[in-house]
Amino acid sequence: MKYLPKRKSGERKSGERKNGEMKSKERKKRQEWITTIGLVSYLIGLLMRIPLGRIIGDKGVGFFAAGMEIFIISIIILSYGLSKSVAILIKYRVKREMYKSARRVFRSALFLAVISGAVAACGIFFFSEGIAQVAVLEDMSYLAIAAAAPAVFLSAVMGVLKGYFQGIGTMMPTIHSKLLEKVIMFASSLILGAVLYTYGLKVAALLKSEEYASAYGAFGASLGIGIACLFAALHLLFIYAIYAGSFKQQIGKDGGKYAESGAEVLIMLITTSLPYTICALLYSMNYLVDQRLFNYAMNVKGQGSLRVLNWGIYYGKYSVVIGSAAILCTLSVIGAIPRIAQLFDRQDYRAVQEEMGKSIHQLAVISIPCAVLIAVLAEPIAELLFTGETKTAIRLIQAGTAVVVLFSFTYFLAGILQRIRKIQIVILGGLAAFILHLAVTILLLGNTGLGITAVVCGNIVFYLTACGVCFFGVIRYMKYSQEWIRTFAITLIAAGISGLIGMLLNKALLSFAGAAVTLIICAVACFVAYNVLLIVLRGVRQEELSGMPGGKLIVTIAVRLHLM
Repeated sequence: MKYLPKRKSGERKSGERKNGEMKSKERKKRQEWITTIGLVSYLIGLLMRIPLGRIIGDKGVGFFAAGMEIFIISIIILSYGLSKSVAILIKYRVKREMYKSARRVFRSALFLAVISGAVAACGIFFFSEGIAQVAVLEDMSYLAIAAAAPAVFLSAVMGVLKGYFQGIGTMMPTIHSKLLEKVIMFASSLILGAVLYTYGLKVAALLKSEEYASAYGAFGASLGIGIACLFAALHLLFIYAIYAGSFKQQIGKDGGKYAESGAEVLIMLITTSLPYTICALLYSMNYLVDQRLFNYAMNVKGQGSLRVLNWGIYYGKYSVVIGSAAILCTLSVIGAIPRIAQLFDRQDYRAVQEEMGKSIHQLAVISIPCAVLIAVLAEPIAELLFTGETKTAIRLIQAGTAVVVLFSFTYFLAGILQRIRKIQIVILGGLAAFILHLAVTILLLGNTGLGITAVVCGNIVFYLTACGVCFFGVIRYMKYSQEWIRTFAITLIAAGISGLIGMLLNKALLSFAGAAVTLIICAVACFVAYNVLLIVLRGVRQEELSGMPGGKLIVTIAVRLHLM
């Protein structure tokens, strides 16, 4: 009988190291997927507002905004932090084969989610009129708020299931459920919005008030959220049923005698989830707070009849264009966040400097021209995407394009700080940003005639402050020093000149060529001019450009034209 030669200890260690590296890469890739899918899901939610606005109108979107934002705030409080804490606590126990304790964590979290979710859903449903009158100052939005109540309960339960799957080491159920939820929400919200808007027209004719059609349309769109959550929850429960058998077998192998009490687990769940919940709240409650401030200011000035229309334009047009552009820019550097965090954990600060420099430069090179292009081409963009009132939308988009850059950098820097376990800096940045944004918004709404533009200004202040705090946090903890000339100055010059070219072309073409043709010609001209200027001014190196989306094609053309 032949025996295989025994591996030497050095070979064994080398193999273990390689396995560890492979597992680390897989974990990094899974985390990147989760973050990317989260952003893509948010993008789908934004894009849904374009056809929704065409169906139920700007007023309908204004009513829908209240229901949607109360739903978002509710799931952050009930689900977001709890999901994170479940994942952390179960992962810790599964690694140490403490399966009984992991089961206790899951059951306690599910109990907490069911009770808190049911109480919150009942409160939102039965007190929807009071919430609409007091919290939002938009009486007719109570239908959309009430319709979102079932989705709140389902999302609380889904948060625990997602945390459970992440804790046992599988990300795919979370990814699939997020995509499924958004795709079904896109379809169901539009269909139900259209059906109930048609019904609302009859109610409006009967009661002689046009707002009923918009309110019923928003009611239908909010019902679509609940249907999407129902399908996503059923999907997660089905997968849980598949995993439950193997988890029971593992529990049988757990010989440990000690398992925490239910009270101990609940305390751990709440304390672990609290920082994540606070952080998410600070960065997500602007819309709801701003809507109330804006509605109050409009009522005081005797312009209450315009408030829901203007808010619908802000929420359904401005936020869609600016938010979509910001997300697309952010996606270009998502993969760098886990790489930088890993290098930081190894204390390889030189590599951290290099990777940070590359990523910030790439984000600047993509987001700055994007913001300039949107400002210059706001008119054809608005005319092509939206119906109804577009003049206000154009003004808001032009005023708020800085948010594209600021949001991208804030998300990137905050993501790094969270990954290196410095969430307190992100919370501090969010708190400072929220307070300053609140002060600026109240001041501008009360003492100027800016109207809805004041909310955009407050939004800029929020992201500028948050970005600044997160940037200083990165400098302090990662020993990073920023290069300014090539990254920002040259990029701004190239973007500014290309933007001027786009503005002149837009003025010359829009009146006779139409929005679509003008947008295509101007975008292509700006893209070519920007890249030529960036290369000529040495704002980007060949290897940097090759690593960017579509960069290899640009490098090939630039080399053939002897620009590189």
